[in-house]
Parts: sequence; structure tokens; C-alpha cells
Amino acid sequence: MQDGSKRRARLILILGVVLAIAAGAGTFFYASSAQTGTGAVAVIPTTGVLVAAREIPPKTTLTLADLRVQEYNLDAKPASALASPEQAVGNVTTVAISVGEPILPSKFSDPKNPVFVVIPITSLDANGDIKADTPNFRAISITVPDANAVGGAIAVGDSVDLIFTTNIDPTKYYTQPRPANTADFSAKIILERVPILARQLSVYTIRVDAITAERLAYLQASGGQIAMILRAPKDQRATGSVGTTFRQMLDQFNVKIPEKITGAPPAN
Repeated sequence: MQDGSKRRARLILILGVVLAIAAGAGTFFYASSAQTGTGAVAVIPTTGVLVAAREIPPKTTLTLADLRVQEYNLDAKPASALASPEQAVGNVTTVAISVGEPILPSKFSDPKNPVFVVIPITSLDANGDIKADTPNFRAISITVPDANAVGGAIAVGDSVDLIFTTNIDPTKYYTQPRPANTADFSAKIILERVPILARQLSVYTIRVDAITAERLAYLQASGGQIAMILRAPKDQRATGSVGTTFRQMLDQFNVKIPEKITGAPPAN
């Protein structure tokens, strides 16, 4: 009787060990399957986020070289972050962007109130550097009253030609003026296809090369007048201007010149 009890105890012990081994094996296989990717618990979803590939200063026109896509945890992705370079290339930054910082639309210039850049994007190579043959562009402001600027209708982004008009006084420019050298005015289109970068009332900011900026400063100080004539969008044709004085006005418009009256005036 006692031997039967011992036998049952041993059987129960063996059965318990077998069950424990089976439970451990099941736990091991479940954990292994989760680690090998068959279970979705360990997978962390990610998404591509557009970030700065290098330090980007303010007023920079973004190029492909400035950008790269970096994987972010989906939960950590900024809500308004861009996902592809095509969404950012050509935009102008208003603030500095650090390396690896997400590219957000809030860092771009507002199209309705754009921030101008001195160097246009067409002057940059694939790396975002200035091309060797690019002119030494500068931004310069000139004051043009509304009456000389299409009634003040010229806006940022327009393209204009500049006309300079000045009085020609022979006694000022010649040490020995001849009788034929009489005072006159001279008008000439001096610059064509000039982009308007910014405007504040009658002060216009334009882009020219450094030497032209120097000459514009001289013309503004000389006492002559600068006027703007507005070009149609995409009109890149040259004007062919040669300048105008009274002789051209006389020939073109057949202006009548009063005759010099000789002799005594008629009696009343």
C-alpha cells in the first residue's frame, strides 16, 4: 500500500516537471517569434522627414544640396515637416536652419510678402555655390516718385527698365562752348530688365552688378531724374534705345519751332 502511494507521488512529480518544461518551451518560442518580426509588437513605425543637410543662413534660396531626408519615429515627426526636397527647393529662408533640423514651411518667406535674395537661384550650381561667371550682384535702393513709376503700380517681382533724364548745360560741360551748343535735355534708357526685389513707398530695391550700383549712386546725386517703365511678364526683348534729345524729338514728332520774326512789329 505504501509502495503504491510512493509510485503515485513519483508520477505526479514527473507530470509536473513535464508540464513545466512544456510551458517554458512555449514561452521561449513565443518570445523568439516576436523578436524575429512575426509579431507586430516590436516594430516602431518611422517616416521620412526633410532636414537641413548643412547650416543654412537666412535669406538663402534652397537647393538640393541644402537638403536630405532622415527617418523619424512617426510619433516624433513635427506635424508640418516636409517629406521631399521638391517641396522646399526654390523657397527662401527667413531664419537660420541648423544641420539636421526639420524643414518647416514656417521658415520660408511668405509668397505675399517675399524676402528678397541678392543672388538669384539661377546663379547657383548644384551644390548651392555661386557660379564662377555670375556677376557681382548687389542690391541697391533708388527713390522714384509715383509719377515716374507707372503711378505707383510697380510691385515686388516686376521687371522694369530705367530711364535717366538730365539737363545738358554747355557752360557746365564745355570750357569753350560753341554758339551751336545750346542748353537741352537728354533722356536715355540706361538699364533694362531690372528686377524689383522690395518696395517701401517710393523707395525701390533693385538688383544690379556692383559697378552699375556705383554709377546709379552717381546719377542719383547728379540732380537728374530716374523713371521706371514697366515690362510685361516674360518680355526679355531689348529696347534698342539710343537716347533722345531735342533733335530726335524734332525728327520723330515733327515738333513745330516758332520762326524768328524780323523787322519792326506791326503798328497797333
